[in-house]
Amino acid sequence: MWQRLPGRAVSGLTLLSFAGHVLYPIYLLSRGGPRRAATRPAPAGSSTAVPPPAAAGGSWTWDDVDVLVPAFGEAGVLAGTVEHLAAAGVPRERITVVVDEDEATRDAALRLGCRVDHAPERRGKAAAVNRGVAGARSGVVVLLDANARVDGLDALVDRVVTGELDLASGVRAESGAEDESLYWRYENWIKRAESWTGGSLALVGEAVALRRDAFGPIPAGVHNDDLYLAFDFARRGLRVGVEPGCVAVEDSAPRADQLERRVRIMSGQLRLFWEFRASFLSGDERFTRFALHKVWRSTVGPAAQVALTAVCAARPRNPWNRAFLAAEALSVAAYLTGDRLRGPAAAPLRVLGQAVGMPVTVFCLALPRALRRPTSGVWKKRSR
Repeated sequence: MWQRLPGRAVSGLTLLSFAGHVLYPIYLLSRGGPRRAATRPAPAGSSTAVPPPAAAGGSWTWDDVDVLVPAFGEAGVLAGTVEHLAAAGVPRERITVVVDEDEATRDAALRLGCRVDHAPERRGKAAAVNRGVAGARSGVVVLLDANARVDGLDALVDRVVTGELDLASGVRAESGAEDESLYWRYENWIKRAESWTGGSLALVGEAVALRRDAFGPIPAGVHNDDLYLAFDFARRGLRVGVEPGCVAVEDSAPRADQLERRVRIMSGQLRLFWEFRASFLSGDERFTRFALHKVWRSTVGPAAQVALTAVCAARPRNPWNRAFLAAEALSVAAYLTGDRLRGPAAAPLRVLGQAVGMPVTVFCLALPRALRRPTSGVWKKRSR
């Protein structure tokens, strides 16, 4: 069958594979220049039982906010995170470390002067977030990763405290592997551009602020708590967005750990895309933009790339096909070794690995896992 496919089919598959990286940014640029979305009234039907502490335009302090740090296996990095928050003005007594099972992390949090919410059995991050938010008392709750150094947290909180957003996240940056840093610069540009057109659902879980009264428990088995919250809030007509002035920086993990993390995230994304499929057909522009960006790059793009690889492999005598197969193999190798590619001379390989090699590698590993729906929110995690 593959031998009978005309050259235009190869051209079409090539366009489907890689158009998302270029056409979506062009689409965003066509929508206009930078502007901050105007504040609008809370949507009809949204809860106002516990209004944000500064909803009427008043000032706020950290006493108006609960900072939650879900943590498992984080005893070695927790001190740096807490010290960074304290230096930024967050009182230690406003920080609650939500710990499941891990006594070493619990003891580290107590030594640091934080509040601790400890459970003897590990049930996953989603369950820890549910428990932490249920125990919070402030109108605004912040969720932070235990290994992230967050700058501009007050700007993130301000978007929720003042009532401009109901759910907000910062942006993510990595220090270490240059190709991962490149990826997050591209992603953060997309998020900033989306904020020009009314908000983004592409939140990052390293730094999230939300209205406590608008929070709904995350179901068991969800591994992508940030994406679930974004979809759930948006589906209910609440305001979701990104604050580019809040930056969460994490050290790059070894490539094997990074690959496992991406596979886990993409498999969870694929399940949530299906669960929220009605929202993608609702006409909500936020879901439409997310589909053009993240859904395309997680489904249509890599699936077309797999098909294109099969077509080219079936017709190896064609010079274009041989060139594509060589480039595909090089891109996958560049991604798998990307944390060791450093310096200006390796820049083209880093771009090739992230833009071409990473999506197809992660998709092929994530799809089988996505079809096996998990019953638990727990996954293997390396202690830090």
